[in-house]
Amino acid sequence: MKEVGIKRRCFLKFSGLAFASTAANCFFGLRPGFAAEGRTPWRNKAMLNDTAKCIGCLSCATACKKANSLPDPYKYSLETDAETWTTVKFKKAADNRVLNVKMQCMHCTTPSCAGICPTGAARVTEGGVVVIDQEVCIGCKNCVVACPFNVPGFSEETGTARKCIFCKGRLEKGLIPACAEACPAGAIEFGNRSDLLTKATNRVNELINRGYQNAQVYGIDQLGGLKVLYVLPEAPEALGLPRSPKLANGDSVLKWATGILTAGVLAVAPLRSIFQERAGDGGSKPEGRVKIT
Repeated sequence: MKEVGIKRRCFLKFSGLAFASTAANCFFGLRPGFAAEGRTPWRNKAMLNDTAKCIGCLSCATACKKANSLPDPYKYSLETDAETWTTVKFKKAADNRVLNVKMQCMHCTTPSCAGICPTGAARVTEGGVVVIDQEVCIGCKNCVVACPFNVPGFSEETGTARKCIFCKGRLEKGLIPACAEACPAGAIEFGNRSDLLTKATNRVNELINRGYQNAQVYGIDQLGGLKVLYVLPEAPEALGLPRSPKLANGDSVLKWATGILTAGVLAVAPLRSIFQERAGDGGSKPEGRVKIT
């Protein structure tokens, strides 16, 4: 049990402001925010995953875990979650071929997670990377439910939602994302988005000439355009990707209800401890401590 010294009056004021802020965001509509970070050299950068080249070695998933200090770097997970930010899904094509599909946050231009987040923790940075601020996230799981790619996961350990951050720390040092650096088959490329789209189009034409009639580029305009692009030898839905991912409606009171309720519980729950403590000491200690378990 951890004790944090907080004056009751200040705590009540802070809790009320936090709840009011969350409610205001919900009713007036919160839009994806952009962090004031100055111009970033990776603004127009993107990643290209060539599914036809992927050999399913999971080097990308292991590198991701190591670069982000995530647990069990050699443990395979079928889905992305709070402790697995990159994985590879194995899909069987119509002709029984097994295709390997790398999955991580798509870093959408218009992400559902940012549009539905009641606190602004999920946001689009100026460089186009979608992050979830761990200091602001209240663990309402709205982003987990809203993401059409089922990417974010809730961490029981931190009480927050977590996901791929496009190796933002590495980008700031002039490095490329760990998954792209680790791929031994050249299935993952990092570079200017326009250049990658040209390369992807040429690659799709090559696949079509080889008999992959459903080959296509994925991520060009889905949710405003994805920072993570794909060369797909089959239709998106056959590989577990939504052809037309839907944007969660941030103006819907019903969809905001969870965020409001969670914020309310978080604001009110500690008050119970305060009143219980006050009842126990007869109200003689106006400057007591709030116990947070």
